[in-house]
Amino acid sequence: MKSVATVRGEAAVRFEKNFRSWSIDGAGSWPLSLALGAPEEKEALADFEGTARWARDWMNLATSLHIVTAQRSWRTGSQLIPTHVRFDSAPELATFVGRAKEWNRANERLQELAGDWHAVRPLDRTTFTRLVSLSSLEWQQTREFLRWVERHPTSGLLPRQLPIPGVDSKWFETHRALCTALRRATAGDEGDGFGLRTLEKLLTLRVLDPQLRTELGGLGDFSAEPNVLAALRWHPRVVIVCENLQCAYSFGDVEGAVVIAKQGYAVDVLSRLPWLASARIVYWGDLDTHGFAILNRFRSYFPRAESILMDETTLLDNRPLWANELDQNVQSLSLLTEPEQAVLEMLRSSTYGPSVRLEQERIPWAVVEAAFERVQAR
Repeated sequence: MKSVATVRGEAAVRFEKNFRSWSIDGAGSWPLSLALGAPEEKEALADFEGTARWARDWMNLATSLHIVTAQRSWRTGSQLIPTHVRFDSAPELATFVGRAKEWNRANERLQELAGDWHAVRPLDRTTFTRLVSLSSLEWQQTREFLRWVERHPTSGLLPRQLPIPGVDSKWFETHRALCTALRRATAGDEGDGFGLRTLEKLLTLRVLDPQLRTELGGLGDFSAEPNVLAALRWHPRVVIVCENLQCAYSFGDVEGAVVIAKQGYAVDVLSRLPWLASARIVYWGDLDTHGFAILNRFRSYFPRAESILMDETTLLDNRPLWANELDQNVQSLSLLTEPEQAVLEMLRSSTYGPSVRLEQERIPWAVVEAAFERVQAR
């Protein structure tokens, strides 16, 4: 015998699984019946009071739900037993599982989308879920944003400049993914379709060569957009790509050298700097699986890039400084050298312990200086 709570749980699973398709496509086979696990005579007689209480719980819902019953002839007499609960529509099921407000909200917003743009492509599950979860104010702002960019497809404005109350740069970053998906669904754009100007992530540089600093008017540490740095008419001899900002700022003067710091996986942007083509490029990252994955990605743009302090000797010499890498990168990395690949496999296979990593900022600075002196000498 299934309790009301048990059947409501089963119905909630059905609703969650089909919420999107029932709302968007009107799908579903109705009526939908769920069995109540009605007892046979032997089971009912073994717990007569429990059976009566179970039947009463279901029959009390007959005023709001369609409870299907069956007449059973038992030794104790004829019994009217509830057997199924039947739902004739998705809204009925939504009400039963306590999701009526979400159901109504979803359908209202889908109707408003269709009213604004007439033709709307089916929304994927993520987009549909985000659409339904918006507050009323957020949904109003989203509609106004989509209508505005449709009227001004090439505005070139920053999000901060949009004449829409409540829509600013923070709002845009929070809602950008949803707006992009809705724009594609309503206007068919494959890009973001907004025509807005966004600020590029700044690159952080340190100029280690005193002569290069003189050429820049004494500027030694600065951040700038990639297109600004691409216009520099200089030719550093060595470019060090260093993941950790503290490490990058620990270098002293190095003839002919420049440090680019803290890019993470976004190393592709460095391919836009033409002066890197003539430089010797040295990559130094964390000695862990993600450090090697970034190095591998970096080499897809700069095949000649060397790594430093990412070898087995460095790892073993600094055993007391090891930490654990909680989420290892498991991708195939084909652009590593044989020694690099060997260390990567040792890290992945826990040769030296579970999920070992050596963060670059933990390596004694004297060891770092000695390693870069050897690089300079080559």
